Amino acid sequence: MESPICSPEQATIASPNASRSRTAIFSTFFVHGSAFGTWSSLVPTVKARLSISESQFGWSLFMIVVGSLLAMLASRSLIARFGSRQVVRVAAPILLTTVVLATFTHVPFVFALVLLVLGLAGNTMDVAMNAQAVEAERSSERALMSSFHAMWSLGGLTGAILGGLLVKNAGSSFGALIAVVLLSMLFEANQGKLLAGGPRHGTAAARPLSAKWLLIVAGVLAGVCMSTDAAVRDWSPLYLTGNLALDLGYSGLGYGAFASAMAICRLAGDRVRTFMGEKQLLATSACLAIIGLAIVAFADLAVMALSGFALLGVGVANIFPTLLSMAGRRGDASGIVVVFATGYIIALAAAPSFGTLAEATSLANIYLLLAAMFLLAGTASIRVANRF
Repeated sequence: MESPICSPEQATIASPNASRSRTAIFSTFFVHGSAFGTWSSLVPTVKARLSISESQFGWSLFMIVVGSLLAMLASRSLIARFGSRQVVRVAAPILLTTVVLATFTHVPFVFALVLLVLGLAGNTMDVAMNAQAVEAERSSERALMSSFHAMWSLGGLTGAILGGLLVKNAGSSFGALIAVVLLSMLFEANQGKLLAGGPRHGTAAARPLSAKWLLIVAGVLAGVCMSTDAAVRDWSPLYLTGNLALDLGYSGLGYGAFASAMAICRLAGDRVRTFMGEKQLLATSACLAIIGLAIVAFADLAVMALSGFALLGVGVANIFPTLLSMAGRRGDASGIVVVFATGYIIALAAAPSFGTLAEATSLANIYLLLAAMFLLAGTASIRVANRF
């Protein structure tokens, strides 16, 4: 017997406080996305300060994934014990603090430790806010997941653009501090309206082994999406400024194009999924992602690469929310944890290979590797989509 990870959240999304609860969840997704968007804009200056190679920097970034995986192991128990709202309240300030701390470190080992905590806090908050989203969707009996993730994408866009401007005009450390203060104010203004409730004390029936394998297959494709987001966030600034000679102040545009395209497509994602069906949506999205990655890899101009990142965002946009909805339908909240955990294992395996591949060959080959991963994982998920 497995205990659910998700608290019952005694307040329902259909109550008179429904609008305020949705706003609080939307703002939580926005703050989380903005934190990572801001981090993306800081990557070139942070790497330059550390004076380390692409391979060493890749292993440092690997610590974000390690921290995320550790959070995956702990988040289920934390949410079951304290409730998703309390977990979000604690994890968010830690995440925002580490974004600033990363700009002050000059020692690679200390930098890696900061990124470990960043990954730990970031993923703990990620699981908890998705637990909030699952409860909101269930209580309202409406498809909301893509809309919540659209707000995350808008946050990523805002963080990338605002962070880039602040870095260019105020320096990396002070610019990051300004961004984090603004995000902290937004979070504090809304966190009290998150869905409340304590842990659920009942138990859920164990899922058949076949159901778990279906969730793992979905989790592999989720992991490719996670790896893609990380690769665009962490490596596109170096690719655009190094390989394609884009000005340092615009280093965050790659992630900005990717995140903005995701946000726009996710706004309509729930309606598109209803119209097309999940299997067709996954197939079309995977094809678009592969084409976008190929454009990025073979681009010889920054504007061409940016168009590729945008198309990649269109492709990736609704894959992850669709997988979460499928997992919730097949395995309830515990199914979402299986998809998250499998995804982070894939991301954990992929992260260090990006830096090694970039140093041995070219940064462009990171995106060709991702295209191959989408082809394999997408095909497997499409084949089992009808069984969810």
